[in-house]
Amino acid sequence: MLAILDTTPAVFVAIAIAVLMIAASVFIIFYHDRKHEELDQWVEFSFSRETLRNAAMYYRFMAVSMLVFYVLFTISCLLLQAEGHMIFSDGKEPIHAGPIAASLFTIDLVLRGGFFDIMEHFDLGVSPISMNRKMFWFVIYAFVFRMFYAVTLIKILISFVWIYGKIRMARQTFGSSSSQLRLFE
Repeated sequence: MLAILDTTPAVFVAIAIAVLMIAASVFIIFYHDRKHEELDQWVEFSFSRETLRNAAMYYRFMAVSMLVFYVLFTISCLLLQAEGHMIFSDGKEPIHAGPIAASLFTIDLVLRGGFFDIMEHFDLGVSPISMNRKMFWFVIYAFVFRMFYAVTLIKILISFVWIYGKIRMARQTFGSSSSQLRLFE
C-alpha cells in the first residue's frame, strides 16, 4: 500500500499505457481474429472494391494503434525522466536522454519487437542508449511495449499473407471462369 502512495504521476501514466497495450493486444488477437474470418468470407464470396476497402480498414486499426503507442511510450519515457527516474543507461551508468535519444530508443524497441530478437541475437541497435536494468519495473514496461509490437506485427504478417493468397486465388478463379465464358461466345 505504501508503494502505491509513493508512486509518481508519470509511473501511473506508464502503468495505464501498459494496461492499454495489453488490452489492445488481446483485442487484436481475438476481435481481429473474428474480423479476419469475416474478411476471409468477403474475399471468398464477393471479391470487389468494397472487399479491398474492408481489408484496408482492418489493417488501418493495427497501424494506427502501433503509431499511437509509439508516441505514448516515448512521451511516457520523457515524463519518467522529468520526474527523476533514471530509466536509461549508456551501458555503464544511468543517464538522462533527450527527446531524440528517447525516440531512437523507442524505435530500437520497435525493431527488436518487429524482427523477433534477430537484433538481440546479433547485438544490433539503433540507439546508443539502453535500459537501466536496475529499474526492473521499466524493463517490464519496455518488454510489454516490445511484445505489443511483436504480437501486432505477427498478426499483420499472417493475416496479410492469408488474405493476399485468398485475393490471388479469387482473381485466378475469376480470370479462368471469364476466359472459359469467352470460349463459348
